Amino acid sequence: MKQKELIFTGFNEKFVPLMKKTAEFTLKYEKIKNYSISFTQISDIEIKKMNRKYRKVNRITDVISFLVDEKLFLGDIYISDNRPQKNAKKYGFTYQQELCYLVIHSILHLEGYTDYDVENKTLMFSKQDKIFKCLFS
Repeated sequence: MKQKELIFTGFNEKFVPLMKKTAEFTLKYEKIKNYSISFTQISDIEIKKMNRKYRKVNRITDVISFLVDEKLFLGDIYISDNRPQKNAKKYGFTYQQELCYLVIHSILHLEGYTDYDVENKTLMFSKQDKIFKCLFS
């Protein structure tokens, strides 16, 4: 079954086209042909609750990604509504660029990349920086 579906919920509509372009580019870059991914913007409180419940981590993260079906590359991604603004200022990006950076990051998480230790984080961030530079350089 061929499927290419991206759903964005809770985001400012003016940011969605570039986020969608970023997701499509990332999936193509990673050679993922069939997918169905929902992106939902939620509060830091909700992200913290999800981290506590599903990851046993009591903190706020930028994103939390769930691969629902590996074969179909079906996933649910939740992005903080507050952290992208803070990160944009911290790293010198626009808010929209930071949202796109988190889209890339979260898709890589669906693929199995992690940032929980130095070695894996280095690998993951190297890949996401390459993808980001292709879009924003």
